[in-house]
Amino acid sequence: MIGTRDIRIGGRDWRVAGQAEDSFFQHADQHAAGMAEMAAVAAAVLPPDGVVLDVGANIGLSALALAPLLPRGRILAVEPSPATAEALRRTLALNGLEGQVAVEAVALGAAPGMAEFHAAAHSAGAHLMDAATLAADGLPKVRVPVETVDALATRHGLERLDFLKVDVEGFETEVFDGARETLARCRPVVFAEFNAWVLQCNRNQSPRAVLEDWLARFPVVHALRGDAAPMRVDARSLLDFLHDHLVVRGCADELVMGWDDAWVGRYRART
Repeated sequence: MIGTRDIRIGGRDWRVAGQAEDSFFQHADQHAAGMAEMAAVAAAVLPPDGVVLDVGANIGLSALALAPLLPRGRILAVEPSPATAEALRRTLALNGLEGQVAVEAVALGAAPGMAEFHAAAHSAGAHLMDAATLAADGLPKVRVPVETVDALATRHGLERLDFLKVDVEGFETEVFDGARETLARCRPVVFAEFNAWVLQCNRNQSPRAVLEDWLARFPVVHALRGDAAPMRVDARSLLDFLHDHLVVRGCADELVMGWDDAWVGRYRART
């Protein structure tokens, strides 16, 4: 059953929808506070007519944070869970954003196809598509279509992409694999979750290997550090970053990746 609640994001009051039993929805205020860093990076990047691809849009908190930055722009919000996508559409309708934000209820990956999606009603933020992890065999399942970013961009006629946000519980690399043409053509700033716990437990992947792969894809990578200057992550600082990520930060980091660091000065001026 979908319920609604009031939250505050970016100094504005919004109405958000979600499944009543979903812990993400229940703690929406806490998650909303986490949108500030993403919005600060986006504000340093986006022109008023910019284009955003929100991969892992969940119930719409990131769309609410980004929409005010795009008075003449558009957001394509991707959320594969059927129940969560329904809540996302409700959130957008409640706030009059249906014309600015389009919803795609698909998973994004390295290649088109179908995937088994584990619809855990208690947590819209922690769905899995890997039956071998975290007792996923015991969860209810639905099959969802899988598309690539490149195909989605073509289908929506995206001639530009300024900002790509990716938060897909360990499947970020597959999203990048399916976005090679779009990344090369549009060179967006990429805002992605990096979580060693998720990578190891959801995907049985080495966080170091994943990070090295991302560094090979994106020439410039920074980790956000709140009020401090963003931390440059490269081959020389990789182990320092991983130690900080694992020991100090509890496996919770947001990485900003791209082809230059032009956004950094503008970001620091806004925080």
